[in-house]
Amino acid sequence: MNLLLDSSIHNVKGIGDKTEKLFNKIGVYTLGDILLFFPRDYKNYTLPEEISNLESGNYQAVLGMVNRPISVRYFKNISIQTARCDTEEGQIEIIWYRMPYIRNNITLGIPYVFYGRVSEKDQKIRIEQPSVFVPEEYYNIVKRPNPVYSTTKGLSKKIIEKAVKEALGLFKPEEELLPDNIVKKNQLINYHDAVKYMHFPESVEQLILARNRFVYEELLQFFLESKSEELSRDIINNNFNINKLEYTDAVIEGLPYSLTNGQKSAFESISNDFVGENITERLIQGDVGCGKTIIAFLSMLMVAENGYQSSLMAPTEVLARQHYYYFLEMISKFNLPFSVVLIVGSMKKSEKKIAYEQVKDGDVSFVIGTHALIQEGLIYNSLGLTVTDEQHRFGVKQRKILSEKGGTPFSLLLSATPIPRTLALILYNGMNVSVIKELPKERLKIKTAVIDSGMRSTAWKIAASEIKKGRQVYIVCPLVEASDNIDGENVHDYRDMLQVALGNGVDIEIIHGKLKPAEKDLIMQNFKDGKIDVLVSTTVIEVGVNVSNASVMIIENADRFGLASLHQLRGRVGRGKYQSYCILVNSSSKNNQKASDRLNVLHESNDGFVIAEKDLALRGPGDFEGIRQSGDSSFTIADIYQDAALLEAASTDAENIIKSDPELTDPENKYLKLLRDKEREKLYTNL
Repeated sequence: MNLLLDSSIHNVKGIGDKTEKLFNKIGVYTLGDILLFFPRDYKNYTLPEEISNLESGNYQAVLGMVNRPISVRYFKNISIQTARCDTEEGQIEIIWYRMPYIRNNITLGIPYVFYGRVSEKDQKIRIEQPSVFVPEEYYNIVKRPNPVYSTTKGLSKKIIEKAVKEALGLFKPEEELLPDNIVKKNQLINYHDAVKYMHFPESVEQLILARNRFVYEELLQFFLESKSEELSRDIINNNFNINKLEYTDAVIEGLPYSLTNGQKSAFESISNDFVGENITERLIQGDVGCGKTIIAFLSMLMVAENGYQSSLMAPTEVLARQHYYYFLEMISKFNLPFSVVLIVGSMKKSEKKIAYEQVKDGDVSFVIGTHALIQEGLIYNSLGLTVTDEQHRFGVKQRKILSEKGGTPFSLLLSATPIPRTLALILYNGMNVSVIKELPKERLKIKTAVIDSGMRSTAWKIAASEIKKGRQVYIVCPLVEASDNIDGENVHDYRDMLQVALGNGVDIEIIHGKLKPAEKDLIMQNFKDGKIDVLVSTTVIEVGVNVSNASVMIIENADRFGLASLHQLRGRVGRGKYQSYCILVNSSSKNNQKASDRLNVLHESNDGFVIAEKDLALRGPGDFEGIRQSGDSSFTIADIYQDAALLEAASTDAENIIKSDPELTDPENKYLKLLRDKEREKLYTNL
């Protein structure tokens, strides 16, 4: 079966050369890839409601007819389509933005189901940006999870589902990949059923069973990698001579602020590592805004003044460039005799060539970049330290490759995701850990409020007030486009609504993961420069972006996000001298007490470690909150809070497996070897 998993997708019935190229475009090359090309989310449609039962902020459906032509008006080049829908109970207004073609898709006098976001204006209920269904079609999909895939032009959901069915048909239902004892011990369903339920679930219960199976696999893969690395890791003598602190001490004394006790302790531990007998790996775990970057800089500066190079790898080009400009600023401010180079994927070949030569020749002390730093062509002259920012976003293998560049340097890992101690002991077993809990004294506490969707206009008024003061605003939505057909706000429609609400004088821009790196960089730079008043974004701005003038963060559909992710997003504001505000918009039903309790944790606390512990306590086993979790970015499917029990089980199982069969040569471990040796990003292509 493993051989079949690695065979070309071209072998699947119905996939010709053209379709194969489309699948390749989204990272699907083998039968295994298509089986694991899971839906990005699941849509749960509800039965049509009477107008009197509609609640502002909810996603609901109505059954009715449009009997009069749909009107069109324009505001700042935004087309607004308005229809009057007649139902048995009365009439309701339906609004679309930037969809002039909708008039051609709706036949007057024919019943349709309109499913969309309920809102209220002038004390009248209306539905915004709804999907339109023929009643028979709608009732066929109601009340069961409906998969939503990440697609590309020419590759529809139907084509993907057909390919999955054909690929799944090549395997026997009883066939299993994991060792039998593992399956029985953890009460996992078999591989065939798990794939089937992920793509074609008949109920939420089936989906939970399938998700648990693949969550366990993902966690097991992580621990197989890390345990194997631990086992093979030799104690390496420290042959570096890193002890001079002339420039480092001068920078510390010249800072416009004093280091916190946590920062001092972390830097002291790193300094002691440098003069110890052996090469070490240390994790700096700190809350959002605690000042990990200055500790990384001081550590790299210490390495530089002793004649060695250091590298800093960030997960995105935006963050890498931010670090690069910070290093340039510090070098200039303190007149340091060292240089820095930036290496990212979007650079021209000629630019990379020059940068590579500078690094190889030892002309630069600080090397900043993305995963481009681990490419084969880059050779370091004298690498003494590697720093990995937001380390949870990089796999074990990637960090290992980086650490082996130019010898065996010290490793410093940074993470702004506070993790409960019980889980940290499992995830970071055998690693030196420094924790920075305090925030700089000059930081003002971010005022946080939780509101329901019906109070969105109040949040917009606060945003407008701050904009008048010269401040800037973040607004986060979970979706890029409404065409994904998933409940929740999307950046495109939200920008249009907000523009109408705030008027022409406010500059609003959008940013999301589908934009090219150069486009995202330009937008973020314009936002930093104050050219944009409001940035409507997905969680692409979650990591590291620093705009001191931003004072308002509005998070739509906050109930869809994990608390750790919400805390990260909140940390994008409050970085300057101004009082900052975070407004969490709860889109869940009013009787969803669990969602309210979770969001109130952020209202009550700004301490990421307290939030992490409470998040762990509030999550229950078997809770289903979607496939693509937002609580912690370490994993693609798994959520360390929600899946704490599976996390512990996978860690224990991996340790026992590696101890008994280090090379995974036992026939029953054949799939485990494939799992360990294959990058998780390729196994779970779509997520």
